[in-house]
Amino acid sequence: MSSKKHIAGIIPVSGITTDYNMPWHESLMPIGPNYLAIERSVAECAYAGCDSIWIVCGDDVSPLIRYQVGEKIQDPVYNYRHFEFDKGAVKKPIRIYYIPLAIKDLNKRDNLAWSAIFGAQTANKILGSLSKHLRPHRFYVSWPYGYHNPRLAREHRKTIIEKDVAFSHAGKNVKDNEYLSFTITLPQVKKLVEESVSTSSGLWSEGREKRLSVEERYSYKSYNLKKVFSSLDFTSYEQIDVEEYHSLDCWDNYRSFLARELKITKPKILKYSEWNEIGVNDD
Repeated sequence: MSSKKHIAGIIPVSGITTDYNMPWHESLMPIGPNYLAIERSVAECAYAGCDSIWIVCGDDVSPLIRYQVGEKIQDPVYNYRHFEFDKGAVKKPIRIYYIPLAIKDLNKRDNLAWSAIFGAQTANKILGSLSKHLRPHRFYVSWPYGYHNPRLAREHRKTIIEKDVAFSHAGKNVKDNEYLSFTITLPQVKKLVEESVSTSSGLWSEGREKRLSVEERYSYKSYNLKKVFSSLDFTSYEQIDVEEYHSLDCWDNYRSFLARELKITKPKILKYSEWNEIGVNDD
């Protein structure tokens, strides 16, 4: 009998560059009534069957996201079992973690794609140190800077847990610089970490003859999704087609998204919730 597979949801927040210039972070842009972009990604990870969710964001942003999202979300599959006698006993809460990028990576490789890689790397390190049974079998990456219906992940939940998948729209996916979800395994993460060093310039030129200019050094920090994930092989991936998709990475795209006047409602599973302190019961 196969062991339970742990799927870790990764939500990269840090590393995006946009022209919004709002008083709040880009991941907190509204996509519906009382419904933010970051919440859509959290709901998607829950629908996809993730056992834990890791939001990669800076310390300056995490309090705002935590205030809106909370520390846990209920698994929708176990949350609405109306035939159960004790409905509360069968609920499955999913822990939400907030992790900042490492200080050593700031201004060196702190792009959006690296946030996804670092999130997977950190989730594997922390959970793996607790128990080999908690070590993630696969990582599910959901971007808050693109919109598609998060409930689509629920329809393909079994496939996401058992196979490598990549969401695509009009034949394009994350390798085409689109903010579409995909899964990644630990060997792929390790390969991408190696490429972050081998494909990037450093502080010095080759042969350490001279220091590079500010514009030339640490080129990896300016890499986009297409360049970072170009080496991933999606030939064996299960392709999940997304009919309605919108990029939200700039004001023009966001305005076009709003102009569609989509009837978007906030999923009921998105309710602010915290873990109790030790010795404190639910009210």
